[in-house]
Amino acid sequence: MGSVFKVTGVLITGGMLAMAPAAPSTAARTRVVRVPCSAAALAGAITAANASTGTVLRLAAGCTYSVVTPATAGTALPDITGNLTLVGGRRTSIRRDPAAATPFRILNVAAGATLRVAGLAILNGRTAGLGGGIQNAGTVVLGQVTLAGNTAANGGGLANIAGATATISRNLINANTTTSVGGGGIINFATLTVIGSVFSVNIAPINGGGVNTQPGGVTRLIQTTVAHNISSGVGGGLSNLGTTSLVRTVVQANRGSSGGGIATGNTNVTLSRSVVRNNIPNNCSPLNTIPGCVG
Repeated sequence: MGSVFKVTGVLITGGMLAMAPAAPSTAARTRVVRVPCSAAALAGAITAANASTGTVLRLAAGCTYSVVTPATAGTALPDITGNLTLVGGRRTSIRRDPAAATPFRILNVAAGATLRVAGLAILNGRTAGLGGGIQNAGTVVLGQVTLAGNTAANGGGLANIAGATATISRNLINANTTTSVGGGGIINFATLTVIGSVFSVNIAPINGGGVNTQPGGVTRLIQTTVAHNISSGVGGGLSNLGTTSLVRTVVQANRGSSGGGIATGNTNVTLSRSVVRNNIPNNCSPLNTIPGCVG
């Protein structure tokens, strides 16, 4: 049996879910800005929005905001430092352009900042650090968002770092990868809530193909499906060193060296009306550590 590793430090492309996007509510909407189909225009709009309060940026439907030259050395767009909402439309996406010469993630949310995203695909980010799609040190709320084809050392789709909060609803986290410890879909060091979402075909070389929860991290999965994720180590679906709870959630057809469904380094995993089944080579590891998980 493999072991669950701790990350030291702070530590393809898919389509969007077939849902009509709905803008998440914001406490204060002082401005609504329509952003034309231009990565440069989007970068400029984010910079301006950071200086205001509660700005909503409405992106063009059917547009791919494709970034060739990143705003910073590590991130496609300017860091989110204010209170900002990004609202897309049908087939709206932000991606790292295939022609880009350097690796960079798509979005970075600073401590104390808030980012809400609705109706977008966030695609093809690349970083040797955390969070190929999004690195979050503040507050992130994602509704009807696709995170796909992103790569990072840890947290291919999203890295939710210490002190941060992420709430994810009706998202698709698909075909993201890591090159180091894990969290092919998401690595969580803080507070993560996932509702009505799908983790599929995410890959990690060591632990947690779908989600990797680190010490101090609290992960809640509600009415969510974790399927067909892969870890070369333990926890093909989920790897836990913090606290993980599953409510009305299905973990199936994932693969790892042990704990193909869920692997945990403690006794802080709970299942409520959830199913863990048909994972390879077994469902949960260590055996009998997770009440309600057998095989």
